[in-house]
Amino acid sequence: MDCNFAEVDPTLASDPRVILNLLALERSTMPPCDYFRNIQRDIQPFMRKVVTTWMLEVCDEQRCEEQVFPLAVNYMDRFLCMCPISRQQFQLLGAVCLLLATKIRQCYALTTDLLCAYTDYSVSPDEIRNWELLLLATLQWNLSGTTGYDFVDHILERVKWGRENLHIRQHALTLVSVCQTETMFMQSSPSVLACSCICAATRGIKAPSAKFSLHDVCRLTQCDPLEVELTVRHIENVVAKETAAMQKQYGPVKVQQYPIPGKMATGMDCGELGQPETPTDVQDVYL
Repeated sequence: MDCNFAEVDPTLASDPRVILNLLALERSTMPPCDYFRNIQRDIQPFMRKVVTTWMLEVCDEQRCEEQVFPLAVNYMDRFLCMCPISRQQFQLLGAVCLLLATKIRQCYALTTDLLCAYTDYSVSPDEIRNWELLLLATLQWNLSGTTGYDFVDHILERVKWGRENLHIRQHALTLVSVCQTETMFMQSSPSVLACSCICAATRGIKAPSAKFSLHDVCRLTQCDPLEVELTVRHIENVVAKETAAMQKQYGPVKVQQYPIPGKMATGMDCGELGQPETPTDVQDVYL
């Protein structure tokens, strides 16, 4: 991972056109439908949870830039809205999305050989290269997807309390990643998701200014406060569910921890999966 980051540009941080442009662009790269109902016949929602969890774990182990994973999931969801696949091809699609997202959002792309190794060699480099062309053609080379990650920093730079606690950003970005693995947030707009994750983060770490966060972020992003509040409640339910599963497996956890899916999965075959009671294992993530 490249650790050399540019400093905040005060011109961009104070220009309201940045968020307005993001709001204008987000609809064009959102999944247009619930593909489980209309397009996909051989894959099910819990399989998406398994594959996106695997993608997140690959990104975590390879120390990818934080924006890679949300963009890869965006590619995957948009592709699945247009092209039916079999369950045996699901992990291959996830690997291809990771490959393209690292090419777009970080300096060093994951290699095809490395991605094949993460699938326990259930896919070949030639398959990844062929599907890369298929994905590009299906998305019409529109790879500049807008994600919840893109909004978080711009929102926090524009609210007075955004820099009071550096943990707010870390927790918010963790929650954005967690939400990407949940099917219920698949068609949530990136702006609403970012606002909700920031609000959930401020409440989760009991930031002093949390009571002002909902009004501030909704004003900036023109989001409906009721929609954001409802999404926050869904996020808190997801965190509670994952935390309960983590406590069951690993024992009591500390306050101010958000779980993310954890145990590395390789060589998964969605064709052999039955729906588990708990779709994934979780592990402690210290932020």
